[in-house]
Amino acid sequence: MEPIELSIVLPAYEEADNLNILLPRLHEIVGKLTPRYEILVIDTEAPRDATPEACLKHNAAYVPRHGGNLYGHAVRTGAHRTLGEYVLFMDADGSHNPLFIPDLWNRRESADLVIASRYIPGGKTENPQMLIWMSHVVNLAFRMVLGLDCFDVSNSFRLYRGEDLRRLTLECDHFDIVEEILVKLVFCRSGYRVVEVPITFEKRKAGKTKRQLFSFALGYLATLVRLFRLKQKVRAQSKNL
Repeated sequence: MEPIELSIVLPAYEEADNLNILLPRLHEIVGKLTPRYEILVIDTEAPRDATPEACLKHNAAYVPRHGGNLYGHAVRTGAHRTLGEYVLFMDADGSHNPLFIPDLWNRRESADLVIASRYIPGGKTENPQMLIWMSHVVNLAFRMVLGLDCFDVSNSFRLYRGEDLRRLTLECDHFDIVEEILVKLVFCRSGYRVVEVPITFEKRKAGKTKRQLFSFALGYLATLVRLFRLKQKVRAQSKNL
């Protein structure tokens, strides 16, 4: 059996309706890029809707998350279950259009991480104004405080090198795990290359968002403090080498 070239990971929480739309499109688009791919749907610990049936119908691996039902549990579960040389994370709600996957895939050899960006020329978002404003604040804070050389630090639509992702020890339990991954990759290895490609972040196709705005804001503040300390620790260790 030939090795998997691309793993696609979809954290899902009551997203069966969206998966029935998304999975056939993924097979159609990704199958043209490489025949050696896998699609992993990371569901809740126990099914809450027809996600298992959607995976069976559309030839995707159904994987219950481990440790809890939070987003961070899904990301950790998915990352460790992948087999691909490259790993693509994307949302299961339809906000990440699979038509942009070839744009990320075509840049894989020129970077260690390819980010689908809403905040570079050509990128945009269809979110409500409140979420757009909060996202801009989060991205500006992380860029300035942590010195990250990219514009969209909070979008989970990314193409990683599989070995880089699987070796990480991740601690965050909420959506801030996306920033944690970025910081640990960038500051724990010298010369780590990040490239952004423009996308349109679309409205979810069905269902309701799982983000709670108040806990969302508090979680990011705590993560920013923790990752700033991590950055200082990594820099101190590099000076002693």
